[in-house]
Amino acid sequence: MEVTRENFQDVLQELDDVLAKSTFLGIDGEFTGLNSGPEAKVFDTPAQYYLKLKSGSMDFLLVQFGLSVFTHDTVTNKYNQRTYNFYVFPRPLNRAAPDCRFMCQASSIAFLASQGFDFNKLFTKGIPYLTTTEEEKLMKRYEEKQKIRDEGLDMIPISEEDKPQIIDICKKIDDFLESDAEELLIERCNGYIRRLAHQEVRQRWPEKIRLESRVEGGAQSLIVFKMGSREEEDKKHKERQEREQLEIKEAVGVSALLRKIADSGKLIVGHNMLLDLCHVVHQFFGPLPESYLEFKSLINGLFPKLIDTKVFSSLPPFKDLIPSSILNHIFESVTKEPFSIPEITPIENRSYATVQGAYHEAGFDAYVTGLCFLAMTNYLGSQQSTKVDTVLPDSPLLHPFINKLLIFRLNDIPYINLVGPDPIPSRDHVFHVTFPRNWKLSNLSQTFNPWGGVYVSWLSDTTAYVGLNRREQAPGLRKKVKKNGHLGDCQIQTYTRHQASVELIKDNNTEVDRKRKQPPTESCAVKDCPPKSDTDEWEFASGKRRRKRGKGAVTGNKKVAEQGGEKPFDEAAWE
Repeated sequence: MEVTRENFQDVLQELDDVLAKSTFLGIDGEFTGLNSGPEAKVFDTPAQYYLKLKSGSMDFLLVQFGLSVFTHDTVTNKYNQRTYNFYVFPRPLNRAAPDCRFMCQASSIAFLASQGFDFNKLFTKGIPYLTTTEEEKLMKRYEEKQKIRDEGLDMIPISEEDKPQIIDICKKIDDFLESDAEELLIERCNGYIRRLAHQEVRQRWPEKIRLESRVEGGAQSLIVFKMGSREEEDKKHKERQEREQLEIKEAVGVSALLRKIADSGKLIVGHNMLLDLCHVVHQFFGPLPESYLEFKSLINGLFPKLIDTKVFSSLPPFKDLIPSSILNHIFESVTKEPFSIPEITPIENRSYATVQGAYHEAGFDAYVTGLCFLAMTNYLGSQQSTKVDTVLPDSPLLHPFINKLLIFRLNDIPYINLVGPDPIPSRDHVFHVTFPRNWKLSNLSQTFNPWGGVYVSWLSDTTAYVGLNRREQAPGLRKKVKKNGHLGDCQIQTYTRHQASVELIKDNNTEVDRKRKQPPTESCAVKDCPPKSDTDEWEFASGKRRRKRGKGAVTGNKKVAEQGGEKPFDEAAWE
């Protein structure tokens, strides 16, 4: 079911009951871009990956949110399914609402267009949203407006410059009171003139005139009404309050939906869902925290039960049964033996039939993700000594997979764990190398030739991480460079030592920032005292000219296996 601004409030009300009865939820998102910052590297830590994701992806928008609701019927042992496809766009509904700026990535927009994405529907009928802080600010503005209506403002003098306009407004109101007209439009009044007009009306025509603001032709105008009886005015006052409450409700938009989902506490299933979750938090709740550990805690607090089907399908017992973790490939696998998808009862006008959908439409992807999850859980149940016909979200069989999210590109880290320590791979075979600026992949390959082939992950024009393909050669290399840290023209550090230096710089910069926020002391408030460097740790680690080099490469003793470096971004692989 497509959901736009026109039918959103009805759907939101419908979901109160639907979410309460649901068994689990499938979600998915579509975005205006993926990354504008430093690219993740294969030897990043999860914390470093998160910071790059936070700084490089949150200026894009989630523009389509898919929600597929699966509800188990204990009588028939079947699932009912409803799927909703929400168009999301931060169109300000009034001048008080935030006017969002966002980025677009050409390849992502072209990709959405190639999949039939309806941009006209997005921009004209997309559902707005507010973070919690933005909603509080909007509420406060409405409360202040109401207080002004009830109590008025302190009198302010009218300047000679503004007097002619105020006199003209008052004359128009006098003429209006003598006429049979029901309302008077006074065009193009800025906020200051509107306040002066309210002030004059309270003084000259108490209990006779009521003013309201309205946007006419793109400009703010004043509307003058004649006041009726006390009962009529009370009714209009109540209607105005209800209208303003509805404006706030409409402005909150999709954020209200996500809060309902969070409050439901239901198991949420997504595919490669880390980016989706980051955007959900950033757009609909508030800014992502600086700390990776705080981020994990925040996600778990909002959504305590998550399953990522990309992780689910990549771990035993599915690893050997599902050759590819791309969503449509998983679906192809689970439609065949030894898997089986349970019978699904679609709700009329709320559902997809599998053959009718289109991948990369958020609602359809959420639906297919749910089907894949059900097929895999069915398989888990079938492998037990006592067969389990239906594996529900609270089953112990799912505990090993819950709250583990795929972290893209970090090939030796299978997932991050939201409720515990992340897996820590051994990177004893990885070295940080500094070399002359004119070096190319072939120079590094030749230098490390005695220790076998290497994988090179470029950090800058003069630095890279080098991983030995033959890990057993690492002790010999460490012994070789132990005395002076050099190998030919290269300066070499172990991965562990270099990461420690990066963390030290990070800690020092954090301390500098903390001191800058404190009131200056007499000794450091001297005018000519130079500020300490505010070096960003990632410029130290990756360098500003990083993109001029190949991104990474695997080399052997005789030839370069991947002359192009780290694999370029693959839209399909991301899915």
